[in-house]
Amino acid sequence: MIELEKRFLQAAQTSYEVFIEHGPRSNEKLKVFHGWVQDELKLELGDEYKFMGYTPDDGKEALVSGLYYDKRVDILISRDGQELGVVSVKFVISNYWQNSVNYLEQQLGETANLRRKNIVYGNLFCVTNPIPYNRRSGKIARYERLREHDIQRYARLVSDRGHAHAPDEMAIGIVDLDIQRDAISGVTDVSTLNITEASRDVLRNELSLPDFFPRMANHIREKRYSQ
Repeated sequence: MIELEKRFLQAAQTSYEVFIEHGPRSNEKLKVFHGWVQDELKLELGDEYKFMGYTPDDGKEALVSGLYYDKRVDILISRDGQELGVVSVKFVISNYWQNSVNYLEQQLGETANLRRKNIVYGNLFCVTNPIPYNRRSGKIARYERLREHDIQRYARLVSDRGHAHAPDEMAIGIVDLDIQRDAISGVTDVSTLNITEASRDVLRNELSLPDFFPRMANHIREKRYSQ
């Protein structure tokens, strides 16, 4: 396991523990996970860049002026007062299937709103494997898993890169959930997922988590030097 995956696993484990302690309606788990994303970006870009967002340090989302509407975002990257990029972070711990289309629709709108304002946009989507489905009572009714067409939705989106509705960079991170211990146990080996080899290749390449941060950093630098 590479060092970045180790840090990803630690962030997911801590975030899940906070989720268990505070419940599904609390945003406390987001602070931990968003803080990890911000730290990875800092490693790539250096201290000369400024980061704002919903992390243990900041505690609130940053406000960015989009082309169509102002938007509170997870992580804003700037330098010398110039807003350069945004990273949207989603860590899905429960009830994925019933919300999967909404997640995609929200991303499409947010991406177009910010990219049309000439802001670099990255999307990091992470999920547990399996994904508990909780009833309103809080009891787990069943466990869900990512399906072939879930991956293919994002594969098609990646193939649209260059259009305003598609992120400049995107990645999917998956962690194993130990049902018996109710804890995150490891980073998922994509070869174990019940999907086609083509979708596994997309996860390893176009949607690679380790590649997301250096690719995103390159976009940010290019944006800065082009303006």
